[in-house]
Amino acid sequence: MEIDWDQVKKKTLWHYEKLIAKLLDVLEFNFVNEYYAHDMIEAGLYSEKIQQGYLQNGREADFVNEITVNFKNLSLLGIRNYQDLVGRVSTKSDCEKFLQETGFSFVALIQVLDFLFRWVLPFKIPIKELVDTMPYTNATYLELFKDRGIRSNLDVLENFRSEMGRKMFTTETGIDVTYILQLAHRADISRLAYVRGKTILHLCGGGYNTLDKLENAERKIMEADMTAYYESIGKSFADFKAVIPLDWMIGGAKILPKIIEDE
Repeated sequence: MEIDWDQVKKKTLWHYEKLIAKLLDVLEFNFVNEYYAHDMIEAGLYSEKIQQGYLQNGREADFVNEITVNFKNLSLLGIRNYQDLVGRVSTKSDCEKFLQETGFSFVALIQVLDFLFRWVLPFKIPIKELVDTMPYTNATYLELFKDRGIRSNLDVLENFRSEMGRKMFTTETGIDVTYILQLAHRADISRLAYVRGKTILHLCGGGYNTLDKLENAERKIMEADMTAYYESIGKSFADFKAVIPLDWMIGGAKILPKIIEDE
């Protein structure tokens, strides 16, 4: 069994402890455990959906095939779900013990953990990235959110994915429920792999302000809509397409679990 901890940062851009901490942080959210409650066989099937959705069955097909095999092998080892896996390797010593007892490859483990972090689980971003995309934001809103522990996109989804949660927050703070729903939809879009605040801002500017609209978008119509939007702000749509292709976002929206309860 060969373990090279330096390879973790080279592969994932994070040291092992930081990568695990980030995964555990995301896995603490109730909605994540509800909507991403995959056992290892389901995880393999979801990885195939990721290939079909984001990657359009094209590039990185071999990589996704390896991931699927890794999930199957983890299932044979008795791993129940993502939380069980990350919990069993939550420290370097736990990781070493797991690998020694199971014979599972260190390289394969890091590959799986990185895949979970980048492709499967939602990525945590500060709530300011979402608030900055919203029109008509009152200067006090950000502090009202933070005072109530809503500091990230994942906190927004945890609290505002249901109509009841949004109405309760409106009653407590006076922030219009329509604003809260729009914020929840922006947080929902942020679950797309590699999509962050600036991308959300431009998608919403082009009229694609919910995952449902992205999922049902027609490629040519969306390109025309986004081109018109970019021209209206004096920029080139080509720069946007170069960062995250439309097919990527449309395909990704089709595979994400649906969690927002609209009015």
